Amino acid sequence: MGPSYPDRFMELFAKRREPATLVNGAIFKRYSGMVIPFGPANADYSLSPGDASRALRSLGGILLRTTSGFRPTAAASEWYAVICRAFTPIESVASSNTRSKLRRGLRNCEARRISCEELAGSGYEPYRKAFERYGGSDVPDSRSAWEAQVMSSAGFDDIVHHWGVLCDGRLAGFSSNYVFGNTEVAYSTLKFHPDHLRKYGSYALFHRMNEYYLGERRVAYVNDGFRSILHGSELQDFLEHNFSFEKAYTGIDAFYRLPYRMLLGATFPFRNVIGKLDDRVRALYELERVVRAARIPS
Repeated sequence: MGPSYPDRFMELFAKRREPATLVNGAIFKRYSGMVIPFGPANADYSLSPGDASRALRSLGGILLRTTSGFRPTAAASEWYAVICRAFTPIESVASSNTRSKLRRGLRNCEARRISCEELAGSGYEPYRKAFERYGGSDVPDSRSAWEAQVMSSAGFDDIVHHWGVLCDGRLAGFSSNYVFGNTEVAYSTLKFHPDHLRKYGSYALFHRMNEYYLGERRVAYVNDGFRSILHGSELQDFLEHNFSFEKAYTGIDAFYRLPYRMLLGATFPFRNVIGKLDDRVRALYELERVVRAARIPS
């Protein structure tokens, strides 16, 4: 993982006032009501029930989710990260349609590393417009709060990289990435202004980032995150189809706080009915179904 993990990331989260704790040398933090490991997806974050309970008490949340590192494709599970292990030059891209869009994107737009100041100054509009298109009209952060969040990574450019794609001199999209040494780069936050999508700036951005991390820095893999169960998988499907991303399967387990453990167990047989009432509840039932499937011996 490199010398920056976990100390530098814990410094970053302390600066941001984001709840995080160390368990057995690994970072766990709260995200959307869950406690999850923060670090390279290929690491084993398995916990004993006692350690999981202590982390839940420390951070709050309904449940704690763990993963146990990559496993052979022959041992595929229903849980996976979507990763890319090698950069593909344009001339080696199999699809002529993708090659054409890549060339147009690189001709129309410029993709490069940008500073916190550049992102804070120009990134809110793509951020807001992306949410309006894909997440409804309620943008979760005000401009001032979003700018403060971006600027909180100032001084941490060893572990947080910001990238932008500029079309006609304007920021049309961006990616904020977490860097775990030469093991993994996590494409954590990706937003694209919908008005610029036809210029294929997203193709230019992914191509250039993959070229830099996989081709130039020789990072083992880049990661777009784990399987999405709350939102659609359009972006992950796009990356698999156009940029040679693949599913890297992992083990999975979950630990629940009382009374959620009892409530989930009692209502699980009725999940198909109850899940229709709320997408977050449906996602919770789907996670539990995946966890139960993973516990069945193969």
